[in-house]
This record gives sequence, C-alpha cells and structure tokens, in this order.
Amino acid sequence: IGGEIVGYPEMLADARDIAIERMVDEANKRGADAIINIRFTTSAIMANASEILAYGTAVKLTDPS
Repeated sequence: IGGEIVGYPEMLADARDIAIERMVDEANKRGADAIINIRFTTSAIMANASEILAYGTAVKLTDPS
C-alpha cells in the first residue's frame, strides 16, 4: 500500500525545469530583469497525464534617482 511510481518524481523535476526555462526565455524576450512571485501548479489533464505550470511576474528594474 502506498509507495512511489518509479521515475515519476524525476519526470516532474524535468518538467519543472523545462517550465522554468521557458518562463525565463519569455521574460528575457520581453526585456525583463527578473521574475518575482514565481509559483508552480500541477494538474491532471487526463488519465495518466499531468502538467506543470510555472508563472510569475516579469519585472524591469529602474534607477530610483
């Protein structure tokens, strides 16, 4: 009873890394200097399939003077 699905944690970690990479690439395309308030969510999209969403707020830093 219970246990871990072999390979599933690694697959989720890989998917999370890809989601972060895509988010950073998109922020860079928009000229952002940083991404704040990064969040992750997972959901089952069908039987035996899941998705990971990564989202945050891209910001552009300015000189306070």
